[in-house]
Amino acid sequence: MHAVNIMLRSAHIPISFVFVTALLLAASAASHAAPAGAQAEFTPDPATVVRYGAAYRYPQAGWIVLHIEGAPYDRGYQHGRLLWREIVETIGCLAKARGPKGPEDAWRLMRSLANALFLRRYDPEYLEEMRGIADGAAAAGAKFDDRPIDLVDIVTINSDIEAEFLEDSLEATANGLEGRRFVEPPLGRRRRRADDHCSAFAATAPATADGKIVFGHITMFQLVYVPHYNVWLDVQPKAGHRVVMQSFPGGMMSGLDYYLNDAGLLICETTIEQTGFDAHGAPVASRIRQAAQHADSIDAAIDILRRANNGLYTNEWLLADINTNEIAMFELGTARSKLWRSSKNQWVADTKGFYWGCNNTKDLEVRAEMLPSLAGKPGNLVFHPEDRDRAWLRLFGDSKGRIDEGFGFQVFSTPPIVGSPSCDAKFTTTALAKDLKTWALFGPPMGRTWEPRPDERDRWSGIRPLVANDWTVLTAAPPAEESAATSTPADAKPEEDNKKHARHDNEDVVYPPAWHGTLLPASDADVWLAAAFSDYEKIIALEQARRKAAQGKPLEAEVRDEIELSRFVPWTKWLAATRRLGRDLPLAEVRFDWRSEGWYDLAAGKGVMLLAALREKVGADEFDAAMDRFGREHAGKEVSTEQFLEHLGAKPDSALGKLCDPWLHGEAPQRERSGNFWAIDSYDDQREQTLIVYGTVHDVNAQREAAKLLQRQIARTWSNLLLPTKADTEVTDEELANNHLLLIGRPATNALAARWAEKLPVEFASGSFTFRSEVYSHPATAIIAAGENPASPRFSLVVFAGLSADATWHVVQDLPKRDDPWSQTILRAAGHAERRLGAERFALPAEKKKTP
Repeated sequence: MHAVNIMLRSAHIPISFVFVTALLLAASAASHAAPAGAQAEFTPDPATVVRYGAAYRYPQAGWIVLHIEGAPYDRGYQHGRLLWREIVETIGCLAKARGPKGPEDAWRLMRSLANALFLRRYDPEYLEEMRGIADGAAAAGAKFDDRPIDLVDIVTINSDIEAEFLEDSLEATANGLEGRRFVEPPLGRRRRRADDHCSAFAATAPATADGKIVFGHITMFQLVYVPHYNVWLDVQPKAGHRVVMQSFPGGMMSGLDYYLNDAGLLICETTIEQTGFDAHGAPVASRIRQAAQHADSIDAAIDILRRANNGLYTNEWLLADINTNEIAMFELGTARSKLWRSSKNQWVADTKGFYWGCNNTKDLEVRAEMLPSLAGKPGNLVFHPEDRDRAWLRLFGDSKGRIDEGFGFQVFSTPPIVGSPSCDAKFTTTALAKDLKTWALFGPPMGRTWEPRPDERDRWSGIRPLVANDWTVLTAAPPAEESAATSTPADAKPEEDNKKHARHDNEDVVYPPAWHGTLLPASDADVWLAAAFSDYEKIIALEQARRKAAQGKPLEAEVRDEIELSRFVPWTKWLAATRRLGRDLPLAEVRFDWRSEGWYDLAAGKGVMLLAALREKVGADEFDAAMDRFGREHAGKEVSTEQFLEHLGAKPDSALGKLCDPWLHGEAPQRERSGNFWAIDSYDDQREQTLIVYGTVHDVNAQREAAKLLQRQIARTWSNLLLPTKADTEVTDEELANNHLLLIGRPATNALAARWAEKLPVEFASGSFTFRSEVYSHPATAIIAAGENPASPRFSLVVFAGLSADATWHVVQDLPKRDDPWSQTILRAAGHAERRLGAERFALPAEKKKTP
C-alpha cells in the first residue's frame, strides 16, 4: 500500500524540525564503560543459597536467581518448592489489584476465566510444568483463600497478562454490527488505556563495532506489579534447549519477554496496540515458551509464534541469532503480521543493522487490526513517530558502526527510552550470550527510587517504593556445591496486608459514533484528513452524547468544561507545533518525518480546526451526514483531499472552496491563529528547553521545595528527565529567551510572575485572583495557567500559583497525568472540584433554565 510507504520512508529533515536534547548529546558523548557499582563477576553468599535436589535459588542485586531442571513435572515441582512464599505473594497482589474490596472473590473469578479460556490451550508440556509448580508450592505450605495452591492458580498467574488485554482485544474484534445505524445511548462506555510500555533494540553489522549482536530490553509497567518480575529463571529441560529468562514467581514463561537459549537465539518484545481475539488460538505464554525452548533459528521461532495465535498481548518481537549474526523484527497481530530481516536488508528509517521497538506499531495492516471494522466508528491509523522512536533514531545516528556493550549502558540511562515507570534493564552481546550471560539491572535504571503516588497508595494497600540496584551480570553458572543455607531465612515470610482500597483504572470514554469509517491517507498531503476525520468525530460524538443525556436541560458546568477542553486541544497542538517548527505549514505541504512530532501535531490539529470551520459553514446536521456518507463509502481506503472536497461540493470557486484554500495552500485565517493558544503542557515536546523558576520575594522555602517537587513530578509523568531549577534572582535573559518557563509562585511571591502577569489568562492581586470574572481569595485556592513567554514567542509561560505557600506546594503535588487532555488552566478552588479548562474562546455559554 502507498500508505505504508508514507509511514516508513525517511523524509528530508529541515533544520526547524531538529530537536536534539542536551541530555542525549551528553549521553552520546559519554564513556561507554560500565557505571560505578556494576558487577561483572558475582559470587553468592553461601548462606543465601537454598537448594531442593538439583534446583537452587539465591539473591543477586535485587534478582532471585532460580535454576530448575529435568522433566516438565519435576522442574515445576522444584520451582514451587523454592518460591512458594513468593508465589502466594504474587497471587495476593494480582487478586488485590483486580478486586481490592474482595480479593478472594476476584481471584475465584480470574481462575474461572483462565480455566475456561486458556488452560486447555496450553501445550501439554507446560501444563505438566505448571502442575508441578502448584504441587511443589502446596507441599511447602502455599495456600490462598484457605486452600492449597493448585494447577488453576498457576495457569491464572501465567495467563494474567493475556486476561488483562482481553477487554481491549474484544473491543478490536468484530461482532458483525459495525457500521450499522442504531439509536445510540447518549453516554459512552469506558475504555482503559494501556499503561505498560517497553523499549528494546537489536543491533548487528553494519551498526555494531564487531559486526556481531548487541541486544537489549527495558520494561515499564505499574508499580504494584513490577516487584514480582525479579526472577531470573534458568530452565535446563530434559528435552529442548536450556533457556534463561526474566520471569516471576510461578512463571513458566517470562511475562516481560526477555529470553536467551543455548542454541544462540535471543528473543524480546514490546507491546503494541491490542488486536482482535481468536478464541481457538493458543496462549502467547505457551507459544513463546515453546519458541524459546525448542527453536534454534529465527525461522523456527517465528513459525511457533505465528502458529495457532490467539491475538492476545499483541507484540512486536525482536529476535537475534548469534550463530548467523542475523536480527529480525516481527510484528504479530491476530491474522496479520509483518517481518523485517537483516538478511534481506529490510529496514525502517534507513537504520541499517538496527531494529528498535517502543510500543508503536509500524505496519499498517497490523495497525488496522486494532479496529473491529474499518466501516465502524472512525479510528486514526496514521502512523507517526513518537518520542522514543525519535530518541532511538538519534542514539543510533550517534553510534552507528560503533555499537557495543557500552551502548546498552548508554541507552538504558537515557530518557525517554528510560521512561519514569521503568523497572529494569537487560542487554547482552554475542560474547555474553554464548555463555547464557546478560547484563541486568532491577529497579529504576536512572537510580531514583520509584515512590508510589498518593492515588497508588489509596488504590493498592501495601504498595512499596521500588529502589534501584546495581548493574550485574546474570549467568547460568551454578554456585559452589558447599554454598547452601541450612534453613529458610527467617525474614523471607511475606508481610500480611489487610488494608483494602478501591482500584481506579486509567480510562477514557468511547461515545456512540457521530459518523463512520476509518480513512487512510493517499499521500502525506492527506494525513490531515485521515487523522482529523477520526479526531474531530470524537469531539462531536462527545457533545452529541452529552446533549442527548441532558434531555433538553441546560448542560452542567463540568460538561461545558469537558466540551470546551475537547475543542481546545487540537487548536493548542496545532499552534504550539507552528512555534516549534518556526512557521505554519499549509496542510498540503505536510510531510512525514521520522525525527519530528511537529508535522503530525500540525496536520491533525489544524485539520480538526478546518473541519470545524466547514461544519460551522455547512451546518451541523448536513455536515455530519456528509461525513458519514464519505466515511462509509471510503472505509479502509486511501483517500485524497481532492476526493473529500469534491464530496462536499467544495469547488475552487465556491464558498466552501474559498474557505478551504488558505488552510490547504496558504495561511489559515488570522482570527484562527490569534489569541492565547498555549497549554500548561506545551513544554512537553521540548523538555530539554524548559526551566523551572521559583520565587524568592515571599514564601521562599516552600517555593524552592515546590520547584524540586515539580522537577520530580515532571520526570515521573513520563520522560524521566529532571528539568533544571533556578531562583527568580538567578535566571539570565538568555535563559528566559530560550526556554519554556514554569514559574513557582504568584506575582506577589515570584518576581518573574509579577513582571509578566499580563500574559496569563488570570488577573492577580496581592492575595487573590480573578478568573473569568470570578474572584478567588481563599488561602487554600490555587491555579495553574499558561500564556506566551514574553521573552520569546516560541515558548510558553506557566505559573503554579497558590494563594498561600501551602496551596502553591500542593498545586504542584497533584500534577496532571501524561494522558490527561491538555488544558490552559487548572483551577483548584477551596471546597470545589477541580476544573480543567481550555482557552475561553472555546467556552460554551452558560445556558439559561427554561421558564415553565
